[in-house]
Amino acid sequence: MTRQRKYRKQLRVVFLIVACTMSWTKSVCAQEQTQTPPKVVQLDPDEVTTMIASSGSLAGHAKRHFRSANVVHGFSSPQDSVTWTVIAPQEDDYVVDVLFSKKGQVKLEVSSGDSVLTAPSMIKTWEYRPFFWRQELSGTLHLKAGENQITFRLPDEKPESASQRDDTEETPRFGQGVTEKFHLFSIELGTASARQAQAERALAIRGDASWMVDGKYGIFVHWSAQSRGFHIDEKRADWFQKSVEMFDVNVFADAIERTGAAWVTFTATHQGFYWPGPNAALDKIAPGRTAERDLLGEIIDELDRRGIRTLFYLHTGYNGYAPEVWREAVGANDPDTTRFSDNIESILRECSLRYGKKLKGFGYIDGAQAWDYPLKPSWEGWARAIKAGNPDALVGFSFNRGTTVSPFNDLYVTDGGKELLSPDPQLIGPGRQLGDVTPAWWFLMDHEGWFPNQPFHGKHGLGPVHSTEEYVDFFQRMAAAKIPVTVNLIMTADVTDDHEIFHPKCTAVMDEVRIAIRAK
Repeated sequence: MTRQRKYRKQLRVVFLIVACTMSWTKSVCAQEQTQTPPKVVQLDPDEVTTMIASSGSLAGHAKRHFRSANVVHGFSSPQDSVTWTVIAPQEDDYVVDVLFSKKGQVKLEVSSGDSVLTAPSMIKTWEYRPFFWRQELSGTLHLKAGENQITFRLPDEKPESASQRDDTEETPRFGQGVTEKFHLFSIELGTASARQAQAERALAIRGDASWMVDGKYGIFVHWSAQSRGFHIDEKRADWFQKSVEMFDVNVFADAIERTGAAWVTFTATHQGFYWPGPNAALDKIAPGRTAERDLLGEIIDELDRRGIRTLFYLHTGYNGYAPEVWREAVGANDPDTTRFSDNIESILRECSLRYGKKLKGFGYIDGAQAWDYPLKPSWEGWARAIKAGNPDALVGFSFNRGTTVSPFNDLYVTDGGKELLSPDPQLIGPGRQLGDVTPAWWFLMDHEGWFPNQPFHGKHGLGPVHSTEEYVDFFQRMAAAKIPVTVNLIMTADVTDDHEIFHPKCTAVMDEVRIAIRAK
């Protein structure tokens, strides 16, 4: 192997392991553009079918984005396009949605034979998010029974010369804002009747989140596979069973009760699929990732005894601690990802049936837009599984930096970061960007982020990002607006009584929030 080939291989390995943000040489980018032949898409007459941009045939300068293999950009002329081959079960008319990112306005076109839909792209109205928008095109796309070719392009783009085209990183960086140039994430196809039936089924099982509105605020903890202990430097996945065995539920419940939280969103899994309790469905998929002690059940029972409700958080194991083995086992790498969808559904159902009505749902399923959506899971199947043991359980599929992934969603869920913001109410409601959901906000308090991925060495970090006065004012404003808030506090992975599990300064802030909101 030549020195140059070794260097290119090393670059690829670094990128895949650490999501490198450095610019790549054109030759390496070109190699990354290679892909398997596009698959034929079978349309389901009773569902909405998702077609990820990169799964089609790319023409002209259209190319896969090197940071997100699902996204296609490079639309610099009418000849730059994506074409999918689809099989329609019968001749019919389909409503088309386009998911994209773009500052300013361009003309969108989706066509199949003589059937052509065009529309000016919608313009972003909320300064914060989403970065990807869903736009339903006017009219319907007519497809014949059998094989059809569906093409997306920007018909009015003026061709650019080679010197005008910019193949380097765009500003803002993809995934961190609305892009200057057009980026296509996906298009969705569904007949009007299928879409209406889907919306009706979702409404029929909608969870009631009024208790969250009444409760005003709760606590979020990322008890991650990569969390570190106050006195243990290794990632928790390396001492998973010990972390479950040593977890003092009363210490945890005492700390939560002191904050005045009406609920807790607790991580069943995060960045490494390890489950702190029994789950027979998970044992069938990947043995050795569950615990004999039912820690999740003990937490639910103790918090319930104190009048505090419990929601779970789920991360489908797409990154973090050694995800490769898990992703293979769960079926995420299969050409047909049905096994992935069914496996996650079975884990959710097993959990819901085990804990019944005491478990108030999965309030935050992370990566739903960025990672799970491209695998085309059955959102309805996942929602029904979450509600199997409690019909009133809430479902929160994370929007990440995009729009809603499914009508089978009860809460507005996104990574709010450190910002003291709130969702734009004009984007929430039937047919709107964020869907028919209960407005909510999720954010973190500690400078270091969502969870401790560096050793504590027996000392807490910097603590709160904002002042106590700013937090109290924020919680009061959100309570007045009837928007439930869930604030994440960094928690030590070793939950014992020989140290404070939350940063003392964060606890002090929550003391003042409790007094202001609860008057006690």
